[in-house]
Amino acid sequence: MAKSLRSKWKRKMRAKKRERYSVKELAKLKEMLAAAAAGSKNDSEMSDMCIVVDAKQATERPVAPDEPSGTQVDDQTGTMDIDKPVRKYDPKTLRDEHGTYPVWMSQRAIRKLKAQHGRKSRKSAPKGVKKNRKRKSKH
Repeated sequence: MAKSLRSKWKRKMRAKKRERYSVKELAKLKEMLAAAAAGSKNDSEMSDMCIVVDAKQATERPVAPDEPSGTQVDDQTGTMDIDKPVRKYDPKTLRDEHGTYPVWMSQRAIRKLKAQHGRKSRKSAPKGVKKNRKRKSKH
């Protein structure tokens, strides 16, 4: 097939765009190289700010009282603060004590679960009770 005028024009414009952006890109690359060269000088300053310690020295070193610990513990009871009480869900129905489903459960999953439980409860009829079903006539 022949090349259309539109595709030729697009190709021409892309070439011009490449030329225009190549100048900007070259300037950016030069800037990054200069920053990387200057960054190697700044790395020595960063090493002064932090101390590298191996695991053995870290366990031997006592924790200073002004350093914050990982967890906040009450001094009197020795238990951690809990923001919200954890809801306990029934593993079979997945409902909590208020009858609500978990927030992560979608409405589609809730409908499916309700349908499964409804089906199981209907199947288990008490023994000795006969269900009224129409029988097929044998004619």
